[in-house]
Amino acid sequence: MALKPTVARYALAGPGPQLTQTILLADRVHRALVELSDGSAVFTGCDSSKRPLQGHMHAHIFCESNPREGQLAGGEITNISIYAPMGFDSGEEEALQKLKEIYDDQGASPGLVLLGLGQPAELGSTSPLFSRSRSWISHTPFLPTRHPKATRAGVPKVDSTGFQIGSPEHELLRLLGLAGFPEPDMIERVGHTRLGERDVPWDAFVRRRGANERRPAANGEGYGFRIVFPEAVQGPVVVGYGGHFGMGGFVELWR
Repeated sequence: MALKPTVARYALAGPGPQLTQTILLADRVHRALVELSDGSAVFTGCDSSKRPLQGHMHAHIFCESNPREGQLAGGEITNISIYAPMGFDSGEEEALQKLKEIYDDQGASPGLVLLGLGQPAELGSTSPLFSRSRSWISHTPFLPTRHPKATRAGVPKVDSTGFQIGSPEHELLRLLGLAGFPEPDMIERVGHTRLGERDVPWDAFVRRRGANERRPAANGEGYGFRIVFPEAVQGPVVVGYGGHFGMGGFVELWR
């Protein structure tokens, strides 16, 4: 029996917003797919009783800024990928094929071209999000979901990892473990990502889908990391708050 496709990959037909706007564009893609699929659980993230699905198996929406043919990358979004570990059935595939435009509040829309559907391992040569590698680096900011813990005297609470409980490093390790990844050999903070010819700090990224968002990240701050695993892992590597809307994504650094 053939595997259901779990990834749909698109190219933007024209200039897109900057990668720093990822969470806003991903939210518009999410709303469009919910409408096109008549509320499929793969895209809503909820069951028929409107209860949230467990296990992060529903759709994640990733944005990338890649060089176009004959041009250097300028930091604008060039590609969008929809990744759902639970897979797309025929109805969801039809919705993905219908996704051709994404309108913003002003009615403007970059056109979308569906490049194909498949599995992550089939896309590693075309997207660093879907590579298989030991070493990864933040592509969009990691947003912790918990606050650092300290005693009443203000002394940081540290556990066997050597990191303060609830610190960004501790949260990264915890969430990677919950996602099924092996414990890294090394994690190291990085202060920015590279967009075109610019070093862009994590606080330049929009980190909330809207002012009325019910469950914002722990402190609203974004962080970046370099991760080295003991063996190669298959991407995507994505953890933290907003992971279904393009936050907390990592790309291959070297194989």
